[in-house]
This record gives sequence, structure tokens and C-alpha cells, in this order.
Amino acid sequence: MPGEPSQRLPPGAVYELLGEANLESDTTLAQASALAEEHHSHSERRRLIGVAMYLGPWMLRLDSGQMRRHAFFDDILFGIRARADAGNVDVLVLTGTTSQFSGEASHYLDLCRQHGAEGIILGAFHPDEPELAEIVSSGFPAVAIDTQLFGQRTGFVSSDNVGGAATAVRHLAELGRKRIAYLDGWGPELASADRRLGYESALSECGLELRKEYVLLGGWSHVRAYELTQKALKLPEPPDAFFCASDVMAIGAVLAIQESGLRIPEDVCVVGFDDSEQATLMEPSLTSVRQDCIGLGTAAVEAILRMLDEPESPPPSIVLPVELVVRESSSNQPGQEPDVRTSTAVEPVIGESSPRLSAEVLYGMLGDINDPPPKTPGDASPATRQQEWRAEKRPLVALATGTAPGHIFRHAFFDGLFYEIRARAYARGIDLLIITGVGTTPGVPFPPFLELCEKYRAQGLVVISLAREEPPVAALASADFPCVALDIDLLSDRIAFVMSDNISGAVKLTRHLIETGRRRIAFIGGRGDERPSVDRRFGYQSELAHSGLTCPEEYFALANWLPDRAFEATQAFLALPEPPDAIFCASDVMAIGAMAAIEAVGLRVPDDVAVVGFDDIDYARLVTPSLTTVRQSQDALAEGLITAMLHLLEHPDEPPTVSVIPVELLVRESTAAASSERPDTQAVDPTTDI
Repeated sequence: MPGEPSQRLPPGAVYELLGEANLESDTTLAQASALAEEHHSHSERRRLIGVAMYLGPWMLRLDSGQMRRHAFFDDILFGIRARADAGNVDVLVLTGTTSQFSGEASHYLDLCRQHGAEGIILGAFHPDEPELAEIVSSGFPAVAIDTQLFGQRTGFVSSDNVGGAATAVRHLAELGRKRIAYLDGWGPELASADRRLGYESALSECGLELRKEYVLLGGWSHVRAYELTQKALKLPEPPDAFFCASDVMAIGAVLAIQESGLRIPEDVCVVGFDDSEQATLMEPSLTSVRQDCIGLGTAAVEAILRMLDEPESPPPSIVLPVELVVRESSSNQPGQEPDVRTSTAVEPVIGESSPRLSAEVLYGMLGDINDPPPKTPGDASPATRQQEWRAEKRPLVALATGTAPGHIFRHAFFDGLFYEIRARAYARGIDLLIITGVGTTPGVPFPPFLELCEKYRAQGLVVISLAREEPPVAALASADFPCVALDIDLLSDRIAFVMSDNISGAVKLTRHLIETGRRRIAFIGGRGDERPSVDRRFGYQSELAHSGLTCPEEYFALANWLPDRAFEATQAFLALPEPPDAIFCASDVMAIGAMAAIEAVGLRVPDDVAVVGFDDIDYARLVTPSLTTVRQSQDALAEGLITAMLHLLEHPDEPPTVSVIPVELLVRESTAAASSERPDTQAVDPTTDI
């Protein structure tokens, strides 16, 4: 999210968003565990399932400026990972894009067989993708999400796209709207076609005319939706409502309507599909059809496992219900915040309005990517492709990172880092093996990393911020296997090391607080045994000592990287006889929890208590006052990890690299005068390779 947004949210609102994301992570993992218990798999051995998503190149290009996480596809992937975690299943993430984007074969089936995957999940592919027919005819177990495939070993999982679209259009018709436009995807994909079918059937049911000039191919893009809405509003009879096949396109439509001088919902109503986070953040809040994207992922894994355990049973076809959530963009009570969930008839429930962001701000956060439509698939025959390409030539790198809820919830630092790693793996032609069950359940041993890498034919392993004392981690030091460690001290001539300069960043933050007159500086760390938390505390303590200040024990707390724990720790700090006048949090997520606690007791940031964080996540700029923090670049860390791995693979006789990624101090409002609008102060250094 480049630059400072023109609108921001108070700490309490951002804290609630983080809390909801963390709760969603906890709930998903609990539900996945319950499914695993109910399933009672016939096989106790670990399994591998392939996953291929219909991600466009603009989501993966390194120069796009686009947020790497996709609201639909990556919620599905989160559900897949959660169910896999609970079911002794590892995940083969095939990063190559479909032939409809690349014009070349993607070889998903060959790659699954090469690495021992027992089935594959296919996410929202176009129906004419040639490789789908090859997978179906092969008899290889497959489950397609939002793509109807028919075969003896092919299952299907989808949301009720037809019913959801029809419900949305009926809702608009009941409000008296007569000229309802439809912002479609590309057209042939199942979700797009089904939502159009629901749109057309509801128009007919309500006695409304289907007009071809009202059916607009938005290509799932907010940019196209904005441009097409502008044109539609200039028609002799412009639409008085827009039903959009995604919330992303709805944001573009809302912005175009507002810029034309029309009012929402008085002049034009808008309804989206997905019920993404943006739907509740936007002003006006967006009426949307809620689909359970995470549930699609968990259901797909469940379907694959049942197919493997019950090979004689028919493949499953699962359609998940949806619900219409009515908000301001189609309310008949402008200015109020309705929240009506309509899977069946429900009475309106009016809730209180909360701080939100304009469509212009959200549109800017989405970036300006506007790629062309998918290509026609390449015409090379399977035999020709087989001669030109071999699965063993495409590298597979395993990824072992903590899968506890506190590590992987949306907006957590490591969640964002994963998507940066995926983008770089795509750019270098590397597939990823996600080793699951790494710390998901306290007390359960880590899986045997080296054995799994050998089993699945992975050429290397990336280990991210795990405790060195864990046996599978410690075993890496004596193994002759290419490994890259992030924030873990492992000494070996086959282990490269990457880290952010945590100590320097902590020193800069602490010095800045001292220079702004703070003398009672508390510290909230993550976990005591993790290198980032230890190093940041060391930098904090060393700079306090250098300045002749003390760090009493009551000014120190551990919050396990979670906002609610940081909220509680801050409450305890503020109740001290001599409370701190500044709080250094070892992550931005915890800093937002601290700011919310300060706000909750009626104190002000920074007037009464200054707060600093570490990471520079998007919410550091979205919260008000904006958060002073240290930026550790997820881009640079991901690039460092992949580059170090390729060096190990391509130059096995050379010593492994050690890379310390520089950090930047960003001074914002949380440590300045309340009325200050001081811009970011950035000190950018080149990457240091030692």
C-alpha cells in the first residue's frame, strides 16, 4: 500500500480487525481438526496433495506493486493448509500459471506424480484449459473448486453462485430498482457464468428487462469495473443499480458512481460478491453475497481424502450455501448501518456505524494492475510437450514455518512473507512444498523435515523462525542437505542464513524515543525463545544502557506476537504506580494492540504514551495516529531466501551465504505531537551480504 492513505482508522477499529482475523484463524483450525477427527482416515501415514490456483501473472510479478495476497484464492489456500495441518497432509504448491496465461503447458499432473502427490486440488480454472481434460482422463484423483469437471475420479466444490446472484438481484428489485447492470468476470469461468445465470433468471422472475448494454465484462478487475461503470453511467438510460461478481469490482463501480456526482444508495445501488474485508471497511459499507472461501479450501481437502480412502465411492459434489449481507450501499435507510444476512428471509438488524475508508482509498490500495484477458492455450501436443520438458528439471523447495494460529492469521508478518516467497518462486520457476503440522498443536513434535524432503524429492529446505532446540531443526546442522534458515542460528557448510538487522532496528527505535523526550520505555516482545524477539530486546536494552536509562523488569512483557496479549500487557503497564511514557512493541500487530489499550483508558497516543512497532505492515499506515515503526522488507527477505537457496543448489562447492537485510526507521504520528503531519523518515541501506 504505497504512501499514506488519506483516511485512516482509530486503533480500536484496527485492533478489532486483527482480532477478527486471529479468531478466524483459530476457528478454522478448530473446525479443520474436528473434520479430521470425524474423518478417521484409513491411513496414518503422511500424504501429499497438489494445489494449483488460477492466479494471473499480475498477482505474482515482482514489479507489479500489487498486494501478493488474493482475497479469494488465498483464503481458499488458507482453508487447504488448515485442513491439511489437521490431517497429516503436506501441500505441494504448484506455482506455474495456467496455459491460458503463459501459452505453455503447466504439467500439473506430471509434477504431482514426480513428487508423489496422491491427488490435486484445482482452483477456479477456465473450463477450456486443456490440462484439465488430461487430468480427468488419467483417473488421477482431483477436486475442482468453481470448475465443473466430470470423471470417475474427479470431485467438485463450489459456492451456490447461481442462488447468491439471484438473491442479490431480487434484493435490488425489491428496492424498486428497474435498470440493474451486471459487472461480470471474463465470462466462461464457472463462477462468472453461474452468477450471470442467477442474474438473468432473477431479472426474468422479477419481470425486468435483460439489456445487453448492462452486461459488462469487468475481468475481476477494479480498474476495468471503474472504467465500464463510467461508460454505463453515460448511457441514455443509465443503470440505477449494479450487481458485481466480486467485491473488488464493486469498489471500482462505487468510485466511478461517486465521481459522477451520484449518491449511493439514493441514486444508484451497488451489491458485490464475496463479502471480503473491504466490504465492511468501505464508506458506504458494501452489500455483498458472502461465500465461505476458507470453507471451500477445507471442503476440497476433505473431498480428496474421502476419494483416496473410499476409491469405489462416487466422487463428491459439494455446493456450499451463501448469504446476502445487506449494508449501506443498498439500504433503504441511508446513513444507517444495516446488517441483514439473507440466506432465507431475515428481519433487518440495524447496527451502529463504525469508522471506515472511502472507495478512493480502497481502490488505491488494490493497485493499478489491468492485465489483458487470458490467452488461447498453446497448441503443442502432449507428446511434443513431453519431449521438451521433464518434471525433474523443475526445482521443488520445501518450506517449514510455524503453523500456529498466531503465526498465520491474515495481516501477520509471516502470512505476508509466504506470499512474497511464492511470488519469487514463481519468478524463478520453483514449486513449493509446505510441510504442515509445524507447531500447530502445542506439545506435538515437529514432523521429520529431512525425511519428508527425501520422500517428496525436494531439492532444498527453507526453515523460518523456528526454535533451534526442536529435534528436526537441530538435525539440519549435521545433515548434508541444502537449507536456508531465517532467524535461526544453525552452523553448517550446507546451511545459508538470512535475517533482518533486528538489533540495529531496535536501537534506532529506542534512540528515537529517547530523542523525543521519553524516559520510561517499556518493551513488549513476541516469544522469548525466538531470535527476532531476543535480538529486538537486546537492541532496546543496549540503547537504554548507552543512554544511562534503566529497564526495570516490570516494563517487560511477552505477548506471543498477538494483539490481544499486547493489549493486556499494556493494561498492566498503565496500572503501574509509575507507568511508562513509551512502549516499544516487537511487532506492529502488538503495537496496534497497545495503542487500542491506551485509547481504551482515555489516554492519547503520542501525547500521553508514545508507541512504536516493528515490521511496517499495511495497518501501520492505516491506523490513526499512524505508527512509527521499523520496516523489515518482506520483498528483500523473500528474495534473500530464494537467492540463497539457488546458490546452494547451483554452486554446491561454494560456502553458503549469510545475508543481513537492512531495515528502515519510519517516523510517523505515534511518536510525534498529536497535530504533527510529519512524513515518513526513511534511511535506506543496500542489502548487506557477508
